[in-house]
Amino acid sequence: QQKISKDTRGIILEIDWKTLPSLASLRAFELTARRGNFASAARDLNVTHAAIAQRVRSLEAEVGVPLARRSGRTVVLTEAGARLAQHLNEGFGTIAAGIRELQDDQSKIPLQIAATMYISQAVILPKLHEFWQLHPAIQVSVMPSQNVVDIVALGFDLAIRATPNERNWAGLDAELLLESELIAVGAPSLVGDDITSLHHLPWIWSPGMQYEEDAMKALGLDPQRLRNVDVGAPFLQLSLARQGLGLWLTAEVLVRDDLASGDLRRVPVPSPFSMKYYAATPVGPVRPHARTFINWLKAALTKQE
Repeated sequence: QQKISKDTRGIILEIDWKTLPSLASLRAFELTARRGNFASAARDLNVTHAAIAQRVRSLEAEVGVPLARRSGRTVVLTEAGARLAQHLNEGFGTIAAGIRELQDDQSKIPLQIAATMYISQAVILPKLHEFWQLHPAIQVSVMPSQNVVDIVALGFDLAIRATPNERNWAGLDAELLLESELIAVGAPSLVGDDITSLHHLPWIWSPGMQYEEDAMKALGLDPQRLRNVDVGAPFLQLSLARQGLGLWLTAEVLVRDDLASGDLRRVPVPSPFSMKYYAATPVGPVRPHARTFINWLKAALTKQE
């Protein structure tokens, strides 16, 4: 006997799962009834013919009534089997419809991404049209920020983060997208073939940004003695470098197009260290749209190398 109870959603059937046959045997029987033979049901479930037959026999033993009998290569349902098959078909159909509805609802929610200012400006936004050519139905919302935002609290799907160190973000899973050298670049007007001393040239960096100042020190430079032409807006630093207003330390991936076009040149000094770029997602299942975007971005970054 199943119990009937009522909650705020209406009448709910309380199912005693301990009294029901296994889902595997119910699914095997429903497919056998719909396909008309064990072989087709076995192909649908990617199991052997014998496995399907065993599950149906197990179900018959559990319910205590014959459900089907063989007739040559086909299976003929008994009267009880036909009634059960109809109930199972309706039940599984309701489940399938509920799953599709849930997935459809999720697919309509825009993919929300938090990303560093630089990766947004240099990689994501310039290539977003390529993503939409492949996946036109996926809406994408990007929030560029130099601050580390709490994507769990904001309800975001993922964040693109960069760090020269090991990742350490509580409550997030992280997948490495790319490791890119930190290099010094400047416009051709500053980085000529005869460039010698770097101490007397202007630089662009955000005061207090530890990894930038550490990189300068690794190159033998003293940030306190350098002339900084930063205007206080990190998203303008690439533009300042292009205009020849100063040298800039940045991940190579962010200026590949500029280096290829000649708008920027690499300063002939060794890379002090690398930046690692990660796709960070809240711990738990990843939305299919987020997984699609991560895979695309990883492939796009790899293609650039």
